[in-house]
Amino acid sequence: MSINNSKRTTCSIQCHQRCWWQTAIVILIPTLSLFVTSGATQAVDFVNDIEPILQAHCIDCHGPDDQSSQFRVDKLANLLRGGNSGEPAVVPGDPAASFLLKLIRHEEPERTMPPDDKLSDQQIDLIAQWIQAGAKTPDHYGPPEDVQELTHWSFQPVKRSDKFYSIDEFIEHQLQENALEMSPEAERRVQIRRLYLIMLGLPPTPEQVDDFVNNTDERAWSNLVEQALASPHYGERWASYWLDLVRFGETHGFETNRERPGAWRYRDWVISALNQDKPYDQFVREQLAGDSLGSPVGTSFLVAGPYDQVKGSDPKLSQIQRMNELDDMINTTGTALLGLTTGCARCHNHKFDPISQKDYYAMQAIFAGVNHGEAALPLAENVQQEVDSLQREKTELEASLAKFIPKDQLPPVSAKHNVEIFTPREAKFVRFTINGTNGGQACIDELEVFSDQQNVALASRGAVATSSGDFVHPLHSLEHINDGKYGNANSWISAQVRDGWVQIEFPEPVLIDRIEWARDREEKYSDRVAIDYRIESAVDSESWQLVASSEDRLSPGNSSETKYDFSNVSEAESRTGKQSLQRLAEIKKRMVNFKTGNKAWIGRFSQPGKTHRLYRGEPDAKREVVGPDAIEVFTSLNLEVGAKEKERRLAFANWVTDPENPLTARVIVNRLWQFHFGTGIVDTPSDFGLNGTPPTHPELLDWLASELVENDWSLKHIHRLILNSKTWRQDNKPRGQSLHVDANSRLLWRFPPRRLEAEPIRDSILSVSGKIQLDRAGGPGFSAFEVELENVRHYHPKESFGPEDWRRMIYMTKVRQEKDGVFGAFDCPDASMVVPQRSRSTTPLQALNLLNSPFIMQQAEFFAERLQQEAEQPEDQIVRAWRLCFQRTPTAAEVNESAAFIQKEGLVQFARAMLNTNEFVFIP
Repeated sequence: MSINNSKRTTCSIQCHQRCWWQTAIVILIPTLSLFVTSGATQAVDFVNDIEPILQAHCIDCHGPDDQSSQFRVDKLANLLRGGNSGEPAVVPGDPAASFLLKLIRHEEPERTMPPDDKLSDQQIDLIAQWIQAGAKTPDHYGPPEDVQELTHWSFQPVKRSDKFYSIDEFIEHQLQENALEMSPEAERRVQIRRLYLIMLGLPPTPEQVDDFVNNTDERAWSNLVEQALASPHYGERWASYWLDLVRFGETHGFETNRERPGAWRYRDWVISALNQDKPYDQFVREQLAGDSLGSPVGTSFLVAGPYDQVKGSDPKLSQIQRMNELDDMINTTGTALLGLTTGCARCHNHKFDPISQKDYYAMQAIFAGVNHGEAALPLAENVQQEVDSLQREKTELEASLAKFIPKDQLPPVSAKHNVEIFTPREAKFVRFTINGTNGGQACIDELEVFSDQQNVALASRGAVATSSGDFVHPLHSLEHINDGKYGNANSWISAQVRDGWVQIEFPEPVLIDRIEWARDREEKYSDRVAIDYRIESAVDSESWQLVASSEDRLSPGNSSETKYDFSNVSEAESRTGKQSLQRLAEIKKRMVNFKTGNKAWIGRFSQPGKTHRLYRGEPDAKREVVGPDAIEVFTSLNLEVGAKEKERRLAFANWVTDPENPLTARVIVNRLWQFHFGTGIVDTPSDFGLNGTPPTHPELLDWLASELVENDWSLKHIHRLILNSKTWRQDNKPRGQSLHVDANSRLLWRFPPRRLEAEPIRDSILSVSGKIQLDRAGGPGFSAFEVELENVRHYHPKESFGPEDWRRMIYMTKVRQEKDGVFGAFDCPDASMVVPQRSRSTTPLQALNLLNSPFIMQQAEFFAERLQQEAEQPEDQIVRAWRLCFQRTPTAAEVNESAAFIQKEGLVQFARAMLNTNEFVFIP
């Protein structure tokens, strides 16, 4: 009997072919059983009545030799737990809740068991009676629970070795076991170049190289390491690794790929945290629950991924979109922080690791209240005081200027709020007709009609709304036009672009004198605003009278000065009024800057409803309610089902960063090792589960993890240990026998050289050309594209570049689904998914971009100009170029070849050639 459909429609064929079941979960659902319709009065005997049925029809596919769908009928624990569907196959005492009966009764059309023939009614009835009686089995069927020992190496507690006390001792021991030995120490100019490129992403200057090479102090190297760790460029270099890992981007992706304002604040936050050496456990906690810890920017981590702004009108599609958003949060958290893949468990129990489907939805409940969106950050106390002072002054100025406003003139239409005041009149109907908008069908978040100070348009007061047609969408419906709620999520959208209308009918005729309306009073959206409209009232639904219209308002874009008339007052009053008006404009501009300049893409949080386990991941196939929790085999957070939203994330964050958690410290020190040596001790850095690879140096990995935790989770402490080791400082030259034993240098008998990533290549070019803008750190980024500002954004690589483009590449606006025209070819990720380790490809496009692009041609000219400024003689220019690019003096042969090339092609082409050498783009 197969517990899963052979088509396996909700997960990949490859997943099913490669997966096998490991879990510790046993699901027992004590409920009242349904009445089993059988005339049998004799107790069912498992050995005589049930086991023969299972042996004859089920054991071949679900026994010791084959466990299709990870289900067995010869083990009690597996009978109770079920297969990879996540459904309990047998619930003792409750046939109705037992998925096995649904299958053999053919109540699951896509999964008929047995697949070739149905059991007889008598056989089905016997199995139902056996379940009703408690589903007892003989002893050889085992206990009702799997005893799942977490024997996998990464699930064991971190154990600090007492055999070795330094990185070099661990490495040398492993080398000796393989008849290998370390390489000698690299020459000093190689060491400083390696240090600067790895730690800062920039080459050292010739002067810095000379200072270190000629320094005889025995602490010269350790002092140089400390200088590198103290440099603000350290955070700029290492932030790129983290941003890859958390799929950071500054556009939303998907088809519109529009800008994500304020996303850059998270990039700056990461850089600052690394430079400050914020303890890694705190760094992680603030990204999961920073809004509870005084660091709201950190929660950008949760919503850093792609976001589908276009919401379909199909409710099921909207549910799937929401499930995908939460899946992105769960998967990123699992892979980035814990080194565990969780995606399989969305549809069924994980096939490699002990993560059940219930665990997945428990984690979904942790993040169920997180939504994409931007929010204002708290202002600093001194800034808030200034804002409050400006607000008081603004109120006073507006009051003093009120007498200069013409009685018949209204401000331009606003997305935030509009007020229509008119002579009181009796009405039973009010109709709002839209003839044009600033884009799309008109949207109104609330239409309010006042009689004195009472809003008589509310549905709660008996008013009835009708319209010419409604745009069908989960967030927008006619009932929102008068439900008393504001904001885009509680709004009505017309089905027509032009001539659409919405109408309010009161229970009885009433005297009205004011109407208020807006597109979005929460000020998140400013499109779909009615800018050409008329409002009419009637007593009998036929004799309509115009109440107000857009003709009464100033046209959009008119300056605020046109709202005031100083012609009928004295010269002194006019002068005072104009001065007040000028000051008011300054205040408004400053307050707008405070407001818009203080927003970040940090997510929005609300108390979620109940989370259900979803059968096969289908939004409509809800099963039992699942409370917020972590992975059960590791821990329980002991949260109530209805726990507060913030409480959920904070509890989860505390578990992730608990020193007893076996994964978190191991995963991050492995990443640090990877970024130093090119490959981690575990070369599947985001998969420490059973499908990942084992560590080459398991004791070293645990020693580093212990060092991290015992030293206040300091990442810089781990850097120091690595950088001061002989292992890191050794030469990179290959040796024949060593290559034969360990071609990839995984045992580190030499330092493995490798090509630089895109960012340090670009930054190094700007550095040697003398144009890099190192003082322009942080803030909104620069763009690598010319952008077509249509609804669907189109990005075209720039063809010309100026000083604004010469900042470090970490500050280049990260556009999803697009890559920089030159350096994108160097394996830059597009920020659509988590990238724990960039590939290092070699392609013709890389060579062509680095040789012929406008950016390189321009920088080659600047480089040549610099050489001419810093050295007069051609030979001195050649030497200067070599030292700037490679941190070494050229040989006599290299000088002669360079001079001959310059004689033939010119200095600019020489500079261009230098920027295209392997030595320039490699870490030595």
